[in-house]
Amino acid sequence: MRSLLALSLLVPALLAADPQPPAKPKTVKVAAVQCSSDLGEVAANTKKLTALVKEAAANGAKIVVLPETSITGYLSQDLKTNWHVKGMPIEGYFAGKDPAPYAEPVPGPSTKHFCALAKECDVYLTIPLLEVDKPAGGGDPRYFNTVCLASPAGELVAHYRKLTPWPVPEKSWATPGDRGVQTHDTPYGRVGLGICFDIHTILEKYEPHHIWCLLYPIAWVDREHPADWMFHRLPERVKPFKHHLVGANWSVDKPQEWRGYGFSVIISNEGKVVAAARSLYGSEIVYAELPTAR
Repeated sequence: MRSLLALSLLVPALLAADPQPPAKPKTVKVAAVQCSSDLGEVAANTKKLTALVKEAAANGAKIVVLPETSITGYLSQDLKTNWHVKGMPIEGYFAGKDPAPYAEPVPGPSTKHFCALAKECDVYLTIPLLEVDKPAGGGDPRYFNTVCLASPAGELVAHYRKLTPWPVPEKSWATPGDRGVQTHDTPYGRVGLGICFDIHTILEKYEPHHIWCLLYPIAWVDREHPADWMFHRLPERVKPFKHHLVGANWSVDKPQEWRGYGFSVIISNEGKVVAAARSLYGSEIVYAELPTAR
């Protein structure tokens, strides 16, 4: 009887001592980093991006998205120099630059650096780079327009290769992605990865996966002013799929003779622009509080 009495007294104490799981946050602060990068200047680009990620984290962001291939560079800022793999076609107005000395494997030096940065800053962080894949049995290497996702634990949790490279500049170097869509379940909701030109086809591919947010690095080039696309047509494209989008577009350091840079946007699951960049040149971080998945 005494042992039963002792047990009856002990159980409530044990239950009271059992910690309850923390309440799921109702919103999360996200950041789209808009900045320039230079072709092949991996160390300088990495230094710039690292400082911007630390700034975003210091301002409370928990998910940080960087522009397309911003670690390695996408095109020169004047659009005159492009990556070129020997034997692949290239438009006559581009000067070609061999990506071999600059491209990296996954995992590799840049994924290691930015995974450590994600852990230091306690954020989910996209890692956009020009990836090289060297066949184990020999043969020609393949190059991919890639974005990975690092977790706050410093782990590489998603590895996405652009499924639909933009034909104009990427036909000279990029292999279409072969890893399909990529998702990861964060405490805020399921995220997916996509890159720039993918937007025309990838949302349908993600529909069965019921993502909460698309993390979307961009290096947009357009004949017309990009505001119409970013502020109107892109939200209309996203709206039927009922998920958020964090779009980090590149910028340039000074005015250029082309359009497309700037206008980074964060779009709600209602198809509304909730935050946008205010500048075209230099670096800017766009923030928004997004409701988490139910």
